[in-house]
Amino acid sequence: MKTKYLLVLLPLFLTLSASAQTDKQKVTAKMIDSIKMAMLSQYAESYPVLRQGFLATDFIAGRTVTGELNGKDLYQGKMGIERIRSNFNIPLAQWGKNIITGTVSYQQIHLETDDVTSFSPSFPSTDQSVNKSTVGLTATFSRADSIFNHPINYSGSVSGLTDEASSIKRVNYMGLITVPISRSKYSSFTVGVVVTIDPSTVEPVIPIISYWHKFQASDLDLYVDFPSRIALRKQISKKAWATFGSELGGNIYFFNLNQPSLPQNNIYSTIDIRSGATFEYLVTKKLVLGVSGGLYTAASSRMFDHDDKPDQYFFRTSNGSSPYISFSISFLPFIKSLK
Repeated sequence: MKTKYLLVLLPLFLTLSASAQTDKQKVTAKMIDSIKMAMLSQYAESYPVLRQGFLATDFIAGRTVTGELNGKDLYQGKMGIERIRSNFNIPLAQWGKNIITGTVSYQQIHLETDDVTSFSPSFPSTDQSVNKSTVGLTATFSRADSIFNHPINYSGSVSGLTDEASSIKRVNYMGLITVPISRSKYSSFTVGVVVTIDPSTVEPVIPIISYWHKFQASDLDLYVDFPSRIALRKQISKKAWATFGSELGGNIYFFNLNQPSLPQNNIYSTIDIRSGATFEYLVTKKLVLGVSGGLYTAASSRMFDHDDKPDQYFFRTSNGSSPYISFSISFLPFIKSLK
């Protein structure tokens, strides 16, 4: 889902990227590029998905879960999660109001289930340990344009996901249109729609709303990016800030089951909500260190055949919440487009 949020936000800042080509403009090209990069870095402080890259480690405390197979209870236990998330964006090409960006993502997860109680003779009452990883490659094309003298932004992307080096196991396509409705010194409002072509997508068409407002009296910034997050941000000092709110995320992992009665090639899809506080500190001009904590909620965890939709699952775990803490390293934009 991180790629989807990047699609939502990236076109909003393409207007900063009109390059100068004449001899006179080349004299001040470096100065213009520096200003653009500084402005994009400021946006990236408030919108982490716009950062050049990040690496985060999550520790999610154990919570009681119940595994269900074909609608019947299979086991109960206490599941803890350790997860590594990383993402890196590379601007590949830029001309006029167009930009092509490449994204490489990697996620590794360790699921540890203790105190297991089995409800089926075929499932052992022993602790369960699972390790999975997913690699994602995405190419995104974005363009800022106008219709009837009103700004409009387009984006399209193709993504491949896999857990092995020999092949891509999942390919999806996304398209996005956003229209800025209003913008002032202290607020902005943008609407749009994102369309996803992917068999595992729950909703292929999703409306999006992006709203920002600055409360001058309290020096707080409100961000509502539906459906991905809602947050309040407070600048503590020139190099430090805190964010309070909730963020929606999702991931898929690939499973090959050696059970004759079950599908062999499967997808395990998760949707989670992280609610809490994040503190970040700008260590250098481009390096940001962060720590966050709060409540992790597993909204959905389902396993289904790779040709089926999520609502045709044969296995799921019950929802639940538990505390979490996360440590992160991220980089504000520093790579210019590779023309």
